[in-house]
Amino acid sequence: PAGEYLDAQRAAHLRRMRELTEIKRTGGLVDALLADHGLFHLEADLRWIELTAARLDALDAEVRR
Repeated sequence: PAGEYLDAQRAAHLRRMRELTEIKRTGGLVDALLADHGLFHLEADLRWIELTAARLDALDAEVRR
């Protein structure tokens, strides 16, 4: 089911964001820049996941038509 997949993906993204945040906290400048790059991408993905999850009912209705 799409909702379960999105939930699993959200959880994986949040785990990775915690890892990258720790790298930023403990690493040097280059590590922080690379971690920021990853964090920004994950944040965008999370926004898409939230938007898609909010539209699942409408998507289901459209597919069934």
